Amino acid sequence: MKKGRPPNERLSPRLALILRELERIVVGEGFVHLDTASLAKRLRCSKRALYALAPTQERLLVRVIGGVLKRTDQHLAGVAKAAPDRRAALTNYMAAIVQTSRPADPRFLRDIAEFPPGMRLLRILQRRTVARLEQIIRSGIEAGTFNDISPKLVAELILMAAARLINPDFLRQLGLTLAEAYEELSRLIDHGLLPPAASATMADRSGTIADSRIVSRKRVSTDVRDEGTNSNNQRKRHSARADIRP
Repeated sequence: MKKGRPPNERLSPRLALILRELERIVVGEGFVHLDTASLAKRLRCSKRALYALAPTQERLLVRVIGGVLKRTDQHLAGVAKAAPDRRAALTNYMAAIVQTSRPADPRFLRDIAEFPPGMRLLRILQRRTVARLEQIIRSGIEAGTFNDISPKLVAELILMAAARLINPDFLRQLGLTLAEAYEELSRLIDHGLLPPAASATMADRSGTIADSRIVSRKRVSTDVRDEGTNSNNQRKRHSARADIRP
């Protein structure tokens, strides 16, 4: 059997296309049910082409999963680095976790849990993701941007919440879209991490909006009552005129 290429070796355009399509299939539907024969048929390539990527099916899956997770890690690192400040870094990083996790079908995550080599790769990504979140939060605490709350605890909670938010059944139970659920999570984290002054400012803004809505409703109610009173007065005047007619 032909020896597979090293993961860092540059692939031909044809093999690169096969690998990318293979990643899409594995992430989108899981992989326990797949074999090289069915994959070759779906990818319209020979089994030899697949073995050019890796010498066994297990190592092929490791290459596929490793490539997907590596790009995810690189994307998350770029998001954290590009943020203009610590609060934006946290907000953008949380959004990136949700968005990069979204394409993964539940079957893919289930299959990884039963595939030790894949699970090892996933745990490496999770550790790196949590470590990066911890660093963002810790630097925010040191700068006085965030409250002094355990960075590791917050990071772990964010990661667990992100994993739940991509579950369609969970979103249906919440009655929220992914964007709405993420917004609620962001508000929760903000209120927990932001110092009292910043939280109070956010609360004042929310209160101002709420007060304006209440005032608007009162005005509508008052206008309705005034219209009703004017209508009653008009009816009384008409009635009085009718009574004094000869």
